[in-house]
Amino acid sequence: MRRGITCFASGLALTAMLSAPAAGQEKGPAAAGLHLELNRLEQNGAACRATLLVRNGYDASLDETAFELVMFDQAGLISLMTVFDFGMLPAGKTLVRRFDLAQTDCSALTRMLVNGVSRCAGEGVDLARCQTDLTTANRAGIDFGR
Repeated sequence: MRRGITCFASGLALTAMLSAPAAGQEKGPAAAGLHLELNRLEQNGAACRATLLVRNGYDASLDETAFELVMFDQAGLISLMTVFDFGMLPAGKTLVRRFDLAQTDCSALTRMLVNGVSRCAGEGVDLARCQTDLTTANRAGIDFGR
């Protein structure tokens, strides 16, 4: 009987640990502004597929959202400069988008620069505010950010 109680108590402790949020990962209100994350780069035939997440932390939906990104090769030279159009972005939502960079080898990229917010408009939100409030994160194997 004692062994059964010990196993039950251990199981409860494990369940509590697994269901509790990890430090620094607690769910709370999203920060105001835009958040752009480079989540993954993967080869897709002759194209490098970039998977990005964008989160709208504003109280208003955005009618349009786009970012200018610049890719650098191993020599530090610009290999591509393009606009990633995320379109409409509902208030408080996170969206995932994939973009194929034609004729680009992912392993040749060393850096992706967020050159700026190209388009951003919503009720009470303009391009200047989006530029100021933009934050970035990176989960891919290259440098990413402003």
